[in-house]
Amino acid sequence: MSTESSHPQVGMLATVRNRRAIISSVEPFDSGPEGRFHLVQLEYTDPDGPREEQVIWEHEMRSRCLEPSVLPQVDSSSPMASADFDTLIRSTRWSAFTPFVAPDEPCKVDQRFKMASPFFGAIQVDDFQLVPLYHALEMPRISLLIGDDVGLGKTVEAGLVLTELLIRRRVRRILILTPASLRTQWRQEMRDKFSLHFDIVDRPSTHALQKRQGLDINPWRSFPRIIASYHYLRQHDILGQFLSASRQQEGSPHLPWDMLIVDECHNLCPSQFGDDSDLSKMLQQISPLFEHKLFLSATPHNGHTRCFSGLLEMLDPVRFTRTSEFTSDERKRVEQVVIRRLKSEINAETDPKRFSDRRLDPRHLDFSPEERILAERFQEFRSKVKSVMSGHLHGNAETRLRDLQIRAELRSKGYEVIEIPYGNLQDREAMIRHFVRLAKYLLGRKGVQ
Repeated sequence: MSTESSHPQVGMLATVRNRRAIISSVEPFDSGPEGRFHLVQLEYTDPDGPREEQVIWEHEMRSRCLEPSVLPQVDSSSPMASADFDTLIRSTRWSAFTPFVAPDEPCKVDQRFKMASPFFGAIQVDDFQLVPLYHALEMPRISLLIGDDVGLGKTVEAGLVLTELLIRRRVRRILILTPASLRTQWRQEMRDKFSLHFDIVDRPSTHALQKRQGLDINPWRSFPRIIASYHYLRQHDILGQFLSASRQQEGSPHLPWDMLIVDECHNLCPSQFGDDSDLSKMLQQISPLFEHKLFLSATPHNGHTRCFSGLLEMLDPVRFTRTSEFTSDERKRVEQVVIRRLKSEINAETDPKRFSDRRLDPRHLDFSPEERILAERFQEFRSKVKSVMSGHLHGNAETRLRDLQIRAELRSKGYEVIEIPYGNLQDREAMIRHFVRLAKYLLGRKGVQ
């Protein structure tokens, strides 16, 4: 019996262009004297290159396909060595979607381990790190905010969820947004612990890619797994380049991207007052392009319900809207998408304790005379700033006049004075520069260098 089939059929496993693929559809057509050709739709099983492709089977070089239920030729081939057969059995068990907890012992179907990613990582997984994975697998579309304490392994938990989805072929195009200082760390963690390769997209890597493949190349379309800084993506030209590579095909039920992971997501929270930051606007714009979303932060709540609810709205706009106060139903929905554990809670449920207890011991500090003078002058500076701000807020004419006198005197001394209306206090850098110049002037009048 032949193990290869000359004509492709739906469901067959094929090797085309040195890539393994599954044949999803076959359309035969006649082309006159040249005979019959087959238009084959392929779904590749590896993450490299395009996910799907259409080819004319007869025009492909060295293409071959195997029948789904083909059996080896036992009459003409020698039996497999016992060691090779044992290796095949073990590899089949370990690569299964639902491997056995004890592969060498009989086990009922309902007692199988319901996840495979802990067996595919070079890590020792703690039991509490499996909780986010269980929650994620119960969701048809993952929208999860992991707010565990520092040191509990949010990166490992995100890697477990990501690996599980890759094993089940539920995701392919993945974007991880992190602060710029954590990009290399994330790539190393994914490579060393989960054997997942990610490409970092920034200006140097984009320029290098353009030198190799041309100026029109789009890095967001070239790589299936990307790590980028959200400060880099928020730039207008970069964001436009990303959106151009994320257009959804007309009539397609699939979103352009499969999964979004945002580390330190509290930096992208909407503002409590005034306009949202550029980072928040960027996340609001790109989040609808992703099928699954995973947000990570050790401090997801900054004390303002409106900011927190706005972050949850970007995570799951079906369940949440931006509001200043949660209703009882919304609080229940928060528990469905937010996982928050502290080290003290983990210690309370484990024996022996997993983490050391923290104790704060006060220490007495003695200031030198110079440090004491500096502290007093800085306190004067703070009081002066408060009085100036109070004058702006309450319309105190005397304070305003004194402020104008100080500004005039500063200009006469050669200092630059920046006018900051109260309604634009979000320009923190300009405000800080203004107060520093004011502090130098006040301290100089007191004779302190």
